[in-house]
Amino acid sequence: MNRVLISAALSLTALLAACGQTTPRGPAAVHDAPAESAAPDSANTPDSYAARKAALPAQAPEPLAGAPKASLLQQTFPGGKPVSAQTLNKATPLILVHGLGGWGKQEMMGVPYWGSSYDVVGDLRGQGYNVFAASVGPISSNWERAAELYAQIKGGCVDYGAAYSARHGFSRFDPAKCYPGFYPEWDAEHPIHLLGHSMGGQTARMLVKLLEDGSPADAEGDNLFRGGRGGWVSAVMTVSTPNSGTPATDHIQAMVPMLKDLLKTVAASMGVSSQSLVYDFDLGQWGLRRQPGETFDTYFDRVMASHFAKNDSNAAYDLSVDGMADLNTFIGRSPNTVYASWTTSATTPGLITGWAYPTPLFMNAPLSALAWPYPWPLRPTIGNTTGSSPRGKVQYDASWWENDGLVPVKSQGAPLGQSQTDFLGGAAQPGQWYHLGKLNNWDHVAIIGLLELRDVRPFYRNQAAWLASLR
Repeated sequence: MNRVLISAALSLTALLAACGQTTPRGPAAVHDAPAESAAPDSANTPDSYAARKAALPAQAPEPLAGAPKASLLQQTFPGGKPVSAQTLNKATPLILVHGLGGWGKQEMMGVPYWGSSYDVVGDLRGQGYNVFAASVGPISSNWERAAELYAQIKGGCVDYGAAYSARHGFSRFDPAKCYPGFYPEWDAEHPIHLLGHSMGGQTARMLVKLLEDGSPADAEGDNLFRGGRGGWVSAVMTVSTPNSGTPATDHIQAMVPMLKDLLKTVAASMGVSSQSLVYDFDLGQWGLRRQPGETFDTYFDRVMASHFAKNDSNAAYDLSVDGMADLNTFIGRSPNTVYASWTTSATTPGLITGWAYPTPLFMNAPLSALAWPYPWPLRPTIGNTTGSSPRGKVQYDASWWENDGLVPVKSQGAPLGQSQTDFLGGAAQPGQWYHLGKLNNWDHVAIIGLLELRDVRPFYRNQAAWLASLR
């Protein structure tokens, strides 16, 4: 074993030396390059997604701790026990809210976001649940997504709020976004459950906040922003959600191309050219709808060069650690709603540095290129980040390193500074946040069935049953 460790240490030293370092840096000194080796500016050494893909090695340069066994989704009962069928109220609507880059049933050649070929929505409906999948702006802010989610559930046209839209420089209404409503009778006597993957969990929490407290500057008539709708959401469940943000967005020059690569990879898995892919960022309020005949690359680049991308009313800011610090102060926690979260992990720590490496076979390629803990001159990523967030609101340490390829495990529970408790069974109480468990060897998109062969339906059946058992 000692010989293996020494050999790995020498390999790591050689790798770091090739990158301008003479000795490995431990967890406390990841950013502390010698003065003569100060990181050059991005004009000379671009820290880009392409550079990260090119630098992605075949294996870690140090031995890894033993990876845990992959979690079996058939055993994901909150509290460890299956729910009795006699206690289920399957009539309460369950609304699924997609995350960053998500899509609706008319896009991506009809392949479901939830479950891919396993079709989670169809499966749950076959089990008798009253379930709907929302389709909100895939890269929009949580405020805009919450406004769209409200209109899709209740029915009516989306109103983004007069003050908010004026402040950020986009239209208050988008004529293309009017809906009949999943559940027009929705109110405190007819509540719903929200289950959000990734950013969808943030959006669900934002909706609860606006339902209850509104926004006086945006209130008009009976719109969402008048507030006063406590108890309309019985429970919010988050899955792989960056409830405290993710350091991945600290390096937006790598994050944005990763999203593009991920969408293209999903398209390729369907046997479809990304250029002919039916996909829209749903940014009509910003004047950024995809034009007939416009290729995906051209559309993507046009959006990323627009006023929208330079604003802070977008997913990049809301997913950032600094952005979520601001949002968590605003959102808080409702005393009328049960909160619960599942975390996902697909990394293994190195035995020398402690850096979190993508677990072989359990993290897909686009995420691996973003999450790999590169040495200098590439900037640290989720798996070895230290220092502080760009605006200094949060200090990073080794507790941030374990991740699912996009979000640290640390961020997937209750927001920083808020309490949570492990759910061990019994009655869940409104106003409390419960951690339901960690899914090992499941990356950020595998848990929704994307780029994944394992069947995710048992997981969502178990969560739907638990939500339907809440009183």
